[in-house]
Amino acid sequence: MAAVYRVAPLKAGEIEAAFPLAYACLGTPDLETWRETVRRFADHDESGLVAAERDGYIRGLLAYSVLPSVSGRQVLVVQSLGVLELLFPERAALALVDAVKAIARTSNCDEIVFAVAQDSGWLSTLLSDHAWQDAGRLMVGHQPVMVDNRYHGHRRGA
Repeated sequence: MAAVYRVAPLKAGEIEAAFPLAYACLGTPDLETWRETVRRFADHDESGLVAAERDGYIRGLLAYSVLPSVSGRQVLVVQSLGVLELLFPERAALALVDAVKAIARTSNCDEIVFAVAQDSGWLSTLLSDHAWQDAGRLMVGHQPVMVDNRYHGHRRGA
């Protein structure tokens, strides 16, 4: 039988319960930083934290922001996705991905971009196994752009 997840925005009463996952999977260094992060996301209508809960425990977290797109519409950017699930972690991740698709539809987004940590190869594999390319653009583990230093400090007319 497939695991059933309750996927919903992270609630105020779940902040402390979500911290172990934020610490282990998202790199949040301490509880106070986590509380501040949750507050900052809550202060903006165009961003959010989504939790996947099963059997009374938060098994997955996802952070997203909706940004303007050059198409004139919106793009939904997934900044972080973390799962702490011993058996079948992909089920929790896919439940979060389904939630993102719904958020993108209601936010008038024409693209969904995953811009997560470079060590998220598992997510790229998971999404490609589920035909994600049909749902939007996939950017997992993108590399920082290297800028040629000889162009730094170049002034016009110099």
